[in-house]
Amino acid sequence: MALSTQRTNTRKKNPKFQANPLSGRRRKKFLLLRSLTALVGIPVLVAAIWLGAPWLTVLVVAVGLAAIWELYRMTPALIGPLPVLLGAAWVAALLLGAQAASGRDNFLVISSGVIAAGSFTALLWFIAFYRGDDLAGKRRFPIGLAYLVLGPIYAGFLLATALMLREITGSEDEASANLGRNWLLFALLVTFAVDTAAFLVGRAVGIRPMAPSISPNKTWEGSVGGLVAGVVVALVFGLVFDLDIPAWQQSVIGAVVGVVAQWGDLIESKLKRLADVKDSGSIIPGHGGLLDRLDSMLLSLPAVYFLVVTVFVP
Repeated sequence: MALSTQRTNTRKKNPKFQANPLSGRRRKKFLLLRSLTALVGIPVLVAAIWLGAPWLTVLVVAVGLAAIWELYRMTPALIGPLPVLLGAAWVAALLLGAQAASGRDNFLVISSGVIAAGSFTALLWFIAFYRGDDLAGKRRFPIGLAYLVLGPIYAGFLLATALMLREITGSEDEASANLGRNWLLFALLVTFAVDTAAFLVGRAVGIRPMAPSISPNKTWEGSVGGLVAGVVVALVFGLVFDLDIPAWQQSVIGAVVGVVAQWGDLIESKLKRLADVKDSGSIIPGHGGLLDRLDSMLLSLPAVYFLVVTVFVP
């Protein structure tokens, strides 16, 4: 009875349990739009992954360019506008460099060079076009430079690991030739499972807010549910895709994804809080912005890639 009362009180106080402003016909239209978008988007994504380069490259570059556009438009008001063309060129260079790379070491060398060149160019741009000698202007300089430099790394370098995952190969037999495709599908499916389980468990039994100042909807119960789902789904799809590593390594990867995917969600929620916006954009009908869909993957994909090529080499 005490637990029931506590949960009831929590639901009254927590914004996540308040009535959804969408109701009736608007809600049905919203859900229909989300469903239609998923029915189109998911087959396109799977087809691009299945076919690999150049189709996957084109898709990832397009997503990266849209993501940096959203991020630069989502900066706090005190920073002012940032050069989208500079960020877009930087992101494109990181993604195309990843596609041209062969193996982890080449990828890191190329990415480091692009990041160094981009950082220097960003610093020159900020010095040349920065205006403001007052105290507020001086405070704006490091914050704006941080957004300008870290934005392409966030939307470019982290996303580039999707291309690197797709290029993983094993031995010369046919099964190993598809290893990269399997790893990328595995990473995405585990990430989706973590997100979905965290949401459903949090809605069903969540009573302890995880980060109320950043994302009031997230609870510790949901977080644990997402972590468990990550391990279970990793074991299941590890068997389906024949990833050429033992089950305990699959479970470790699932647990890591279960943690970092939720970190990615919180990071993007914090960026939206700083910008005082609900969604990162409106480019995906019924779903909001691309960053709203990418947030978990921007940390889970790099985690899976570097675990696979550095720790659990197939």
